[in-house]
Amino acid sequence: MAAGTATTPTTPGWASRSAPGCYDAQAQVLWNALAPELWRRTTIAVYRALGRLVGLQEGELRRLIRISYAKVAEFQRRGAIHFHAVVRLDAATECRCPGCLAPPPEPFTVGLLEDALRQAVQAVRVPCPPLEDGPDRYARWGEQLDARNITRGDDEAGELSAEQVAGYIAKYATKATESFGAGLDRRLTAADDLEHLDRLPAHVAELVRAAWELGGRPELEDLRLRPWAHMLGFGGHWSTKSRRYSTTFTVLRRARVAFAKRRRAGDGVPLDAWGRPEDQAVIVVASWA
Repeated sequence: MAAGTATTPTTPGWASRSAPGCYDAQAQVLWNALAPELWRRTTIAVYRALGRLVGLQEGELRRLIRISYAKVAEFQRRGAIHFHAVVRLDAATECRCPGCLAPPPEPFTVGLLEDALRQAVQAVRVPCPPLEDGPDRYARWGEQLDARNITRGDDEAGELSAEQVAGYIAKYATKATESFGAGLDRRLTAADDLEHLDRLPAHVAELVRAAWELGGRPELEDLRLRPWAHMLGFGGHWSTKSRRYSTTFTVLRRARVAFAKRRRAGDGVPLDAWGRPEDQAVIVVASWA
């Protein structure tokens, strides 16, 4: 999905970042800050669009199918956050674990999902907290939406294979604001930090200053723009997913910890501080203060 805009109702789009003084840095920062909420509303809107396409109420629809997704965030050169998402339709099985996935029933197809996604992207928007010295603004998606079917092979023209998607995610996992230059690898903690942005591109430095300035306004306090000024206002995670899309991050972290303990123990069994096997279950029969 392409980056979007934070515009007034009568001023869609952006001015060129190559024209000094023409780029609306404040709107760019607000878009980055509101992008996670815009995505959340989009996932809800896709359900409603699917219901309209098949003639079902949302409650009836959720008893038949479930939408799962995984997405990663990437910064464009202009400093706008850009989302790439894998969206999948699953059957609404009683068991919610990823191991019990089943394909959706008829008539839910890839084409129907794409139609619903396009409708949702065009309709959803997030109002920006009102500013004292400006018009009403809304965060919405941009015009660029590239939807492709993910296949099991790479022999279908115009489509993506699972291997290509994995490669994209690996690339985006290593990209953040530090790619713009030195100085954005940590949070800004004081206004004096704004004096050390000379090694950044002028456009990026302007966005950082805009995020810091907007963060000092009481009406925007909930957006926490100053703590996220080094991320140009974006406070979301680089990668998020729905719970049913695949295994959870908690399970992955536990597996990494268990692997590290076994590697340190060599061929032996890792022991805890009392010399007991760490894999041994501990049953608590009583507790006291």
